[in-house]
Amino acid sequence: MKNKILHFDVSTGLKRVLGSELITDDEVAVFELVKNSFDANAKHVDLFFSEDQIVISDNGRAGFPKPMTLASFLIKPELVTGAVVVVDEAGQIGGRQMLDLIRLVRERNARLILAGDTRQHGAVEASDALLAIERHSGVKPVELHKIRRQDPARGRDDDERTRIKTYRKAVELAAAGKMDESYERLEKMGAVVECGLGEQADKLAAEYVRLAEQNAAAVVVSQTWGEVHRVNSRVRDALKGKGLLGAADTVVKVLDKLDLTNAQKRDARFYPPEAIVVFNQKVSVAQPGAEGKLAGIVKVGVLIEVGGKIVTVPNKLLDRITLCQTREVNLASGDRLHLKANRKLHSGGRVTNGELVTVKAVQPDGGIKLMDGRVLDKSFREFLPGYAVTSYGSQGKTVDYVLFSDSTIKAATNAQQWYVTISRGRRGVRIFTPDKEQLRENVSRSGHRPLALELAGDFVPRRSNVLWDHLHGYLLRFGQRAADMFCHLKTIQRKNHQQKQNYEHKNTRMLGERRQRGRGQNHIST
Repeated sequence: MKNKILHFDVSTGLKRVLGSELITDDEVAVFELVKNSFDANAKHVDLFFSEDQIVISDNGRAGFPKPMTLASFLIKPELVTGAVVVVDEAGQIGGRQMLDLIRLVRERNARLILAGDTRQHGAVEASDALLAIERHSGVKPVELHKIRRQDPARGRDDDERTRIKTYRKAVELAAAGKMDESYERLEKMGAVVECGLGEQADKLAAEYVRLAEQNAAAVVVSQTWGEVHRVNSRVRDALKGKGLLGAADTVVKVLDKLDLTNAQKRDARFYPPEAIVVFNQKVSVAQPGAEGKLAGIVKVGVLIEVGGKIVTVPNKLLDRITLCQTREVNLASGDRLHLKANRKLHSGGRVTNGELVTVKAVQPDGGIKLMDGRVLDKSFREFLPGYAVTSYGSQGKTVDYVLFSDSTIKAATNAQQWYVTISRGRRGVRIFTPDKEQLRENVSRSGHRPLALELAGDFVPRRSNVLWDHLHGYLLRFGQRAADMFCHLKTIQRKNHQQKQNYEHKNTRMLGERRQRGRGQNHIST
């Protein structure tokens, strides 16, 4: 049989299949990502490697647009007609933001893809919007069932591969809602350690040091901010004592972020006396990274004093400011940091809220050089020691080993917290608790808040409102404001008309009185 040259076309769908089968290791994946940048006409590509992510920055004109937070996107939407909007961690979106997002997407005739897991932590703001969509919209979600993070192939020997396989099974059971069985799996493999509260931080620190000596990436998940600060201090002291950090310490003043809702930002009672307001994005003359003090709160927004000038932050832009308190920390080579803000650096790179990074050196000018090559500007101080984080802060993270510090606080421990915490590791998990039975009971509780739709029970909306809700979608082609105003006026007009009819009917028909007949009317007695 003669050799023949075959010619065939590869579809986009086939490329996806081939890609998932051929990209078998990290090096090939990075190579493909860089190749995609040059395919997008890039002339220069920068790669930044941190412990839990790879950032690729290029100057290409094609490909995906720059990612942004949902709050920023809703304030200044750059959305062309027919575009596709992909939202990651959609389970953390509140009801109001989700409504604004859906209206915008519908107005631009775009497509919305929500990626998230309702079994993990929900929104801080009112309403778990993704959960409501999943339960009550009738939209059938597409689910991924294969767990890739806990891969037994990562094991260095048969014993470790068996442990990773058992660990993955515990995560699978938690994902399926079988918390009791998940706990039993981890307890049988010796992952649950019972110890007194007084010795818990020391045991965590000792385990962290043991893993650090093996060059394994680890993170401690704690349940309260007080515990996070305490564990961070103990772990750093233990690393310092073992010589795993640089000898020279530099004292740095950092900004400890206070997690406030927009409603709390409009209340002066939530502003400590020495609180500093940091601008995450530009507002009037205040640039990203600018610091100020609270000057007052008015009906239209919050007044911030910045460099001797008063900047009014409108209520709809309160997501652009963060309230912080100053805290002094010691930094040395090898220290871990947990970044708490998004920012473009003067050196050309970017940092992302939630990143875990490692310090290489503190420069004389106050800049902090990281192991991945980036340099934090001396004005960027929104970070904390990154050895311990909260369960919310750990969501989306991946490390070799996760260490869970359980404080037996019932309100802080539930099924969602358990699932998020134990699933962060690639190779293993260790859980330190003062009371195994109490922990087992706590992880069986659901952390979901009841939805308003479920509390309403058999409530059926008025037919007229349903009609205008449907028409609102068609009227969006004339703009959201016009559609909202038209439907509002029509609803009010109908309501007033019904009230007027009821009022007249009530006052003209008295008990025992006959109503006067009009021409052509039948005689009615009451």
